[in-house]
Amino acid sequence: MTNLLVILSIALAVGLWVNIRRTQEAAYKAAQKACQEASVQNLDGYVALKKVYFDKSIEGNIRFLRRYQFEFATDGAQRYQGHIVMQGKWPVIVEMESV
Repeated sequence: MTNLLVILSIALAVGLWVNIRRTQEAAYKAAQKACQEASVQNLDGYVALKKVYFDKSIEGNIRFLRRYQFEFATDGAQRYQGHIVMQGKWPVIVEMESV
């Protein structure tokens, strides 16, 4: 019985890690796309998880959201920040500081 609990705990941890990585990869792709559309350079090549929270949708449903941050530049000297709010693997909000 104890072995089964250990195996289930490990499987749950691995599943959670895979889910987090997939969401982070989707956020990175959304950041890359936003930077391409704005004709700016995405810096550092990653997104950083800043916040995990629950919020209500327009329909009143509770949803689980993750907020990621990334940095970009127009000429390489001045850094600006952008944020992506993800619901699952889908970007809900993509915000970039005005240049």
